[in-house]
Amino acid sequence: MTDFLFIRHGEPDYTEIDKRKYKGFGNDLAPLTKNGIDQVKKLSLSDELKNCDIILTSPYTRTMQTAAILSKELNIEIIVELDLMEWIPDLSYTYDDYSNVVKWRNKYELNNGKHIDTDDNWEEKRSIISRVNKVLEKYTNYAKVAIITHGMVINAITGVEKPQCAKIIKYTYNS
Repeated sequence: MTDFLFIRHGEPDYTEIDKRKYKGFGNDLAPLTKNGIDQVKKLSLSDELKNCDIILTSPYTRTMQTAAILSKELNIEIIVELDLMEWIPDLSYTYDDYSNVVKWRNKYELNNGKHIDTDDNWEEKRSIISRVNKVLEKYTNYAKVAIITHGMVINAITGVEKPQCAKIIKYTYNS
């Protein structure tokens, strides 16, 4: 049996993203704040992370920075897994107004991640679960795996509402 330790990235800093007026997936370039870095360094001292075999991470800047800090502090290899990425708010990948993302996320939450309108074009919860489970399946030969990802992903998989930054949520995967 594999112990999967889901960890939401440290606190992100959107200051430069906002200044540059990045849109769409440009938001995913945000690094960690100083506080976020400190959160992750403190997390690295956790007994729960001792004896982790590997760190898996989403490809976004805030998750990769979180994984890099943990990797350095714990001397554990990192593997980037695309399917650990955050929820996709627009499956056409063309949105440019963050207010739409907020509206779509509210709709996702209101309807437990299920489309109710024919014009809904955001990723459903079942899709998140499917793609993440495919990743987990690849690592069931390890004893303990740290997974650095995002709040909506962690919620979809574990059911934990609003996971805090740089906190561990244990998860047992049933294939």
